[in-house]
Amino acid sequence: MSKAARAYLNLPADDRFEARIPKLLKRDAEAVAKSRGETLSQYVVDVLARHVADDIVASAQWHLTPSEQATLLQTLATASPDTRGLRSATKRAEKLFGA
Repeated sequence: MSKAARAYLNLPADDRFEARIPKLLKRDAEAVAKSRGETLSQYVVDVLARHVADDIVASAQWHLTPSEQATLLQTLATASPDTRGLRSATKRAEKLFGA
């Protein structure tokens, strides 16, 4: 299991989720959970955490056109403007996080 999936499982279970599933799927999931010494809920949350940890990476990726990529690279390569607000924020960040 990935570190990301384990991190989900270490969080408090503070929300509810209800779903309708096929009877056969529930029966088989209960059998698998029982064979692993888990409840159905524990098994479903474990499976969900594994899938979300893997799939969140793909859903967070940017799919840019070539012109969007060029614009992004140009923006990243351009020096940020030197403003009073930026200097103030930089000093505050250095105080909070170290230089």
